[in-house]
Amino acid sequence: MKKNLLYVIFAVTISALSSCLGDPATSLTLANQAGVISTTPLKSIYVKGGDIISSSDFQTETYEEGECILFDYAIDMNQGPITQDGVSYRTATIYNKTIKTINQWPIRNELGDTITPTPNELSLSLVQSRFSYIKGKLFLFTEIANHQTSQIDSFALSYNPTQQLGSDITYDLYLHTIRQKTDSSTGSTMIIPCAFDIQSFVSNAISKDNNNTKQIKFKINYVSGFDKDTTKCVWKSSDIFTIEKQTN
Repeated sequence: MKKNLLYVIFAVTISALSSCLGDPATSLTLANQAGVISTTPLKSIYVKGGDIISSSDFQTETYEEGECILFDYAIDMNQGPITQDGVSYRTATIYNKTIKTINQWPIRNELGDTITPTPNELSLSLVQSRFSYIKGKLFLFTEIANHQTSQIDSFALSYNPTQQLGSDITYDLYLHTIRQKTDSSTGSTMIIPCAFDIQSFVSNAISKDNNNTKQIKFKINYVSGFDKDTTKCVWKSSDIFTIEKQTN
């Protein structure tokens, strides 16, 4: 009954979203993009850059509020947004079969152990410079060598909130990667995407900034190896990431 009611309320909007994308010459297709699901007032996807996209077909999908995904979509650059309850949506062709849910992890507002390796800790080859920050969610793309096909990993991100003493600094976030499950297949270097809810970190950075700067800069410190006795972590740092404080 709730679904039927939703479709009645948004019948006009859904109809508008059903229209074709228009001239193929102005259609822009984007692959493997990060997105965060919203379910109200219309089932939609927040994407990097501030756009919110939706379509009539997407209304039947079963994703939940706040889920993080990677997916492909296309938009017509000549087609303007549709406004519903004060929210502006862009009509899109959402390729539902490409949607992949990304595991989401919290950030710890206290610095974890940066010396001793955690049991089954993995080293990363790289944290790519590619990232997205959408609705408080940070999407990272890690490279792990010798990763089995069905291997399952977990991620832990932490920072020291006492570092946040001003606006003109680059914050240090620390990333641990833990192998939870492996298999017997031959390993290879793989790119493993992950997402973190860093809203508490962003809010804390804003509250400590007395100069009203528009950006927050940070880097991801990740375990790249271990000492010869495997008793200490060896760390490397990602590129510096910058996010706008007003980003959706």
